[in-house]
Amino acid sequence: MTTSKRILVIEADTFTQGWLNTLLGSEGFSVSTADNLSRGQELLSTGPEFTAIICNYCLPDGTCQDLLNVLRSRREPFVPVLLISGNWIQWIDSLRGTAGVEVLSKPFDAVQLIAALKRLLLPAPLEKPISRDYPLPTGASSSR
Repeated sequence: MTTSKRILVIEADTFTQGWLNTLLGSEGFSVSTADNLSRGQELLSTGPEFTAIICNYCLPDGTCQDLLNVLRSRREPFVPVLLISGNWIQWIDSLRGTAGVEVLSKPFDAVQLIAALKRLLLPAPLEKPISRDYPLPTGASSSR
């Protein structure tokens, strides 16, 4: 990997965030971190252009679903997202195979994470196109 690959990690758990930062740095990525959705969105708006985002599904001030809603409403190109979660949520499963989104269930190791990130960054098309109209789970809201 080259240093031109910039990754935004949005993860509230400091241990996981630190591990991701160290791992991705050792693979040649330049990493910025945020411990909540608001800070992640701020970095996306004011910071450098990111190659990809790694985001935990559950955050103190929202979910990765909220982040995807924001990303899909922006006019610039969609930033690919690697969604990580230790909880099974039906909505997460509905994203598998969607272009620009990879899903990785916890626990995972360094090899699995790097493989998922490489798949995410491949230019090849996937089964489902990026859609602004993906199904939301019954009773879910798009914001907190």
